[in-house]
Amino acid sequence: NMSIHQYLQLIRRHIALLVLFPLLCAAGGYIGAKSQPKVYRATAHVLLRPNDPNERVGTGGSNGMELLSADRIVQAQADIARGPGVLRQAAASLTNTTERDLEKVVTVTAISNANLLYISADDEMPDRSVALANGVAIAFIENRRLAAVSGLERAINDIERKLVTVQADLVRLFNPNPAVENSAEFSTAQAQFQSLSVQLTQLSIDKELKRGEAELTTDASMPEAPISPKPLRTAALAGLVGLMGLVGVILLKDRLDTRLRSREDAEEASGLSTLAEVPYDRIAEKKYMRIAAEDEPFGPVAESVRSLRVSLRFLGLEQPTKVILITGALPGDGKSTVSINLAHSYAEAGWRTLLVSADLRRPRLDEIASVSSERGLVELLDDMANIAEWQRDEAAGRSTRLRVERPGTGPAYILSWCQQESENLWLLPAGRRIDNPVEILGSTVAKDFFVRAAQDFDMVIVDSPPLLAVADAVVLSQFVDGTIVVTSVRHTQRHALVRAMELLRNGQPRILGLVLNRVRHEPGSGYRYTRASPYRYDASSSAPGDTPVESAHGRPNLVRRLTGRGRNGRNDRAA
Repeated sequence: NMSIHQYLQLIRRHIALLVLFPLLCAAGGYIGAKSQPKVYRATAHVLLRPNDPNERVGTGGSNGMELLSADRIVQAQADIARGPGVLRQAAASLTNTTERDLEKVVTVTAISNANLLYISADDEMPDRSVALANGVAIAFIENRRLAAVSGLERAINDIERKLVTVQADLVRLFNPNPAVENSAEFSTAQAQFQSLSVQLTQLSIDKELKRGEAELTTDASMPEAPISPKPLRTAALAGLVGLMGLVGVILLKDRLDTRLRSREDAEEASGLSTLAEVPYDRIAEKKYMRIAAEDEPFGPVAESVRSLRVSLRFLGLEQPTKVILITGALPGDGKSTVSINLAHSYAEAGWRTLLVSADLRRPRLDEIASVSSERGLVELLDDMANIAEWQRDEAAGRSTRLRVERPGTGPAYILSWCQQESENLWLLPAGRRIDNPVEILGSTVAKDFFVRAAQDFDMVIVDSPPLLAVADAVVLSQFVDGTIVVTSVRHTQRHALVRAMELLRNGQPRILGLVLNRVRHEPGSGYRYTRASPYRYDASSSAPGDTPVESAHGRPNLVRRLTGRGRNGRNDRAA
């Protein structure tokens, strides 16, 4: 489950889209509504009156069943008003109107507690909507009257047939014996005849007076304003729907997107602490060959790399950390960028630094530094292997080779293979391409190389391939003092980092921590040093372990005065 903070971060990342997209939807809804034709609605009110005893249910009682029956009766009348019989009759009385046309535009609403029907008609012309509504209302009243008259005619016909039958019985009883007039049977037949005669008279009167028991209480009047379109309401609904749809898409995309978004995500996935956060460098995205620590020594990237250097210095208090392997889970995490900037930071602080391009498959470091890969690590390891073989043969007394001078025992042996980048920085390129780099990188010769490099230099930075691509980094991690894992925010996948850490931990190396790359800090969340600072770095007066700071007024190096360390790294006080 996402926390409130994570929701706020998600909103902040998409704030521009969350504002612009609903506005565009609202504008589109408004324009679309304005382009639609205007529709007017006229409504006629019809009052229902009880037509027969069955319809008188619920007119005066409070019983729930009676009210339910009344609702059913009124709703049934609404269905009849919109039925084919009424619409056909209304269409016949209107010009240029068919039953199908009325079906599309006529609506009937039943108000059960008031026995009312609202008959409405929609049309693009207001006067026509009035004619349609009134026409359907009049047709419904006439239809109801005809239905009522038809019922009365059926009742009259039934009574007339009964009267004929009763009259025949009276004639049959009276003709044979006039004295039967005083009999009970004759009196009953006579009373029945009189009752039927009264009913027939009453029904005949009702038939003449019948008006359908429905009244047009309110004629449809000319509508003042159209019911549609309503541009403002449509725009508001379109904007709301657009916003809700966009929020759903953003939430779904965030659930499906497994890229690391923050330091907490990276630390949770890797189980490591963060050593430094390297901010996003916009210039580096445009300028491919850029070393931020050199091009902008007081910029945010250079400052973050210095903080990484300080973190590594504290880690080195418990256990020496002179050879550091820098790797990542996937290509593009920025391990080569972090490697070269960290090396420049150490060199700037006065450390004799060796930067090794150990990615023998895609030596990105060589491209950034613009150096040739014709002679580098591969050739150096090959030469060291030849020297070791020659020495073994000589020790065994079976060497048949001519004794020649080898630079392998001199202090400048590794330097002879490197290219000097600055006063204290040397770069060892990758060298020629080979078929299976993991064999040469995992050899004892490679181990001997790192041991010797640690003796000849104050700091050795090793750039290696990604962990998930090949096994080179896992092999190299056995020969170094510590490993740094570079993770790129919004690039590295969570599952990729988890799998990379599993592979790296299988070799049981010393993992120093994480470096977050391409971190986008919110405005006002931090500060940065600028060239206007009264202090500047003076690499020439630094020694390994110093933080060389000299004032702009030429005061002596503060750290050197406090620690008593000299330019060559020795303790002046002890000397």
